[in-house]
Amino acid sequence: MVRSSPFSLRLGSHCAVGALSLTLLLTAASYTRASQGPDFVHILQAYGDRLNAVGSDAEALALFTSNLGRAVSLKESVALLTRTPSRGRTREAATWRPPDPTNVAVAFVAELAAWQLARMIKETADTKQAAVMQTVLEKTAASQRWLLAGDQRQNLSRAVALGKAITETQLPQSSDADSVPGYDEYSATIDRAYSELRGTDTSWLAVAERDGSAGLRRRLIEVVEDPGRTYADRESLAAKYFNARLRPVLSAQVIAFTIMAEAEAERGTRKHWQHLQAWKGRIKEWKGLVRLCGTWQWVVHNHQNHREHKMMLVFPPPGESVASASAGPRPAKIIVLGDTVYLRWEFPGGFQEDSLLFTTKGQRLEGTFISSPGAWGSITGKRARPCKSQD
Repeated sequence: MVRSSPFSLRLGSHCAVGALSLTLLLTAASYTRASQGPDFVHILQAYGDRLNAVGSDAEALALFTSNLGRAVSLKESVALLTRTPSRGRTREAATWRPPDPTNVAVAFVAELAAWQLARMIKETADTKQAAVMQTVLEKTAASQRWLLAGDQRQNLSRAVALGKAITETQLPQSSDADSVPGYDEYSATIDRAYSELRGTDTSWLAVAERDGSAGLRRRLIEVVEDPGRTYADRESLAAKYFNARLRPVLSAQVIAFTIMAEAEAERGTRKHWQHLQAWKGRIKEWKGLVRLCGTWQWVVHNHQNHREHKMMLVFPPPGESVASASAGPRPAKIIVLGDTVYLRWEFPGGFQEDSLLFTTKGQRLEGTFISSPGAWGSITGKRARPCKSQD
């Protein structure tokens, strides 16, 4: 007859809930993978070893610019990162450098590396050979320090910590089939003393994450107070209990953490990839704002009431907040594409839209406006002063 215990019942309920959670996570992940982008799973397979070896931002950037960026169709970002800086720029002009994709490229590689690490841990967590997961954790030590610095990637960090606790709990190999004298009494004692898998500060999961293998060993061995048992006897009992009862559920928890970590890393990878894909557009926007930057004399003729209004407008350089520029009206939206300029002004009760064209080598703007109250007319702009760094 198989004797049940409070601990085994609790473990069963946790595993059932865990299985449902994993199913939901896998379903959600399938929707994420349906989004556009490269076959990142193939990229992980092709670049897995190189991702595992990345241990710093500099190494991540080097991998991206060497060949990873081109492999994921981001050659324009690679070109921006590897271009030779122009000479003879003034100190002021240097603050006008186009948006630099370095940080996004590094973050992209980091998310790929985190995804790869989570996959590797998940694939080895269910094996009974501790050495397999231990090899993975040792092989990726530098990557772990880089990826898990600070409070980043909590699910991946917990998976790593729990995986280390499992693999470092060095006990004599044992299995359920092994006959260990006194095991029934020992397991009953453990079940009474420590029945919680998770949810409390004294649960097995909390001890494994907080105290690692030392905490697990201490609890498993020191619970036996029979002075007639040798230390080797206690280790044998602990090994049977750990391998038969603890290791499977702790490994299942590692898998749960890695599945969540994979989903997070995949979302981050795709987000950064899309950001880098749009970088060319950001550069075009930056160039347009540089061209528009300066002080303009604005003349607006309202054809609805045949009135003319003159004012001075200041457009700040890219990256400078509108509030930091000199006082005056500010458009809510600016789009510059080639010689075309679109401005949207918002005010209580309505808005105005301006459609303009650069003329006279960019020194004049001419076009029309229309407002939500019904006004319409022409606009003429003349550059009164360029930006300081254009002097």
